[in-house]
Amino acid sequence: MQWNDITNRQGLVQDAEDKCGLGPTGITSSTILFQQFARWANQWQKRVIRLILSSEDGFDFDDANYTTYPSGTFAGTINRDYEFDPTLAMLKLKTVGMTYDGVNYTKAVPIDSSDPDFWKLRVDPNVDQLFSTATPRYDARAAGIDIYPKFTAAQVALGAAVYVEFYRDAKTDFATSGTDTLVPGFDSGFHWVISTGMSYDYAKLYKPDLMSQLERDLFGFKTRYGIVNPGVLDDIVEFYSFRVPQAKRLRPNYRNPR
Repeated sequence: MQWNDITNRQGLVQDAEDKCGLGPTGITSSTILFQQFARWANQWQKRVIRLILSSEDGFDFDDANYTTYPSGTFAGTINRDYEFDPTLAMLKLKTVGMTYDGVNYTKAVPIDSSDPDFWKLRVDPNVDQLFSTATPRYDARAAGIDIYPKFTAAQVALGAAVYVEFYRDAKTDFATSGTDTLVPGFDSGFHWVISTGMSYDYAKLYKPDLMSQLERDLFGFKTRYGIVNPGVLDDIVEFYSFRVPQAKRLRPNYRNPR
């Protein structure tokens, strides 16, 4: 479903208008209300993407609106730290590789400089001698990574580099103009979670009598003993948890105790 479709009323905004009982153009004819729904829609889009990333089984989800692969090669320097450009919209790292000769890449192993086993990372000026270019390591930080061992000037001259694959945020935010044909970047069967989510946020503020049903559509109906009827968020988790077929292992149904 596209974001907004006034002509044929097939958009997410129109779905929200119907769910909230606002009538045709009930959202789009009000600047303030349209801005509110756009904000809620973006919050739900980001929430769904993070839910998918936390539940995926190796499928490696990426917003379908991107035309590039979520990876990058960064030219090596003699510095240890590498900062990631905010425009990459990176949420978390998938893998890091390094080349010290400009040709052969080796997968780097993550470490944490706060780990007692690596306390020397912060205090030893000769820390690079503790690591090998055959088994490089990296320490992830808020906006980048530190690499061990770092590149020498001679290695930089050869073409040393850092290769990164990552998971990223939504490509484009919904807005009140210019994005009418934007489509959520996840599976089309779940697009309605956006319209339901923003309708739920609207109902919490203005129509509490609608909130209960919308809440059940999103989160399901649960009791102290578990889920009775799953909501769309539960369906999303289940769907993205099994995108990759799992290998089956045969085992005997009965074992002879002898």
